Amino acid sequence: MEPMIKTYDIPSEERTSNTTDFFVDDINNINSVGLLSIVKTDGSDDDCTASVIRTNNGNIAITAAHCIFDHDLQTWNTNLYFFPGYNNNAPGRVGKVYAYKAFIWGDFRQDITRFDYGFIKFYYPEGRKLQDDTGAFDYDLVIPQGNVPTTVFGYPHDNSGGFVNCPKDGQHLCLWQGDSFDFPSTLPNYEWYRGINVDVGYGSSGGPWLRNYDPNTNAGNVMGISHGILYEPYPDTSTASWAWHQDDFANLLQYAENSQ
Repeated sequence: MEPMIKTYDIPSEERTSNTTDFFVDDINNINSVGLLSIVKTDGSDDDCTASVIRTNNGNIAITAAHCIFDHDLQTWNTNLYFFPGYNNNAPGRVGKVYAYKAFIWGDFRQDITRFDYGFIKFYYPEGRKLQDDTGAFDYDLVIPQGNVPTTVFGYPHDNSGGFVNCPKDGQHLCLWQGDSFDFPSTLPNYEWYRGINVDVGYGSSGGPWLRNYDPNTNAGNVMGISHGILYEPYPDTSTASWAWHQDDFANLLQYAENSQ
């Protein structure tokens, strides 16, 4: 497999916005999860969800590959803007953070249901790390099997999806908790995916699936990200995540961290 990389040309004077100092232990907001605002090649807008993961670089988030690369048009989305801690129609205390580079596996171009995850590297004030201001999730290189208690975040809009007690207006961070599970072996390529028994809705793509989530510290391990509903014969009531392999995930992340 070959990694694909996109570099975003953002003028230096526009690379940060409303960046302020604050403490990570301000847990009134989940600052490591945020709204990912997308500009497509035709100039239209879209939204996804992304989350900061703990890395040596400190300025990297994970989201769905289809939030980065338009599979239908076979083009990179033009720009990505991240609002960590966004909720209730208000940006988080970090403000808008601009994407610098994005990374996906080339195999995603051939099949939107495969390798649907990617990494975004952000511009951030020199000498600082985004994860120091937002907190960050750890991640699993080996995806657990069986039923695993899982917490999922997203920003569903257009009143879509099955999150309960959620406005589903694209402006509120919503949460679902339950078991993620292996799909039955009677389904094609069942070992490629894991599922949850909820449709997360439009705007929640790329949202983290967290194992061992602690609401007191907003810590946990990313074990997947929301892809969406798979094609038949998969059930239309279950959201899937790509079950990455250790080497695939680690190699793409290392490529992202080392890219200048």
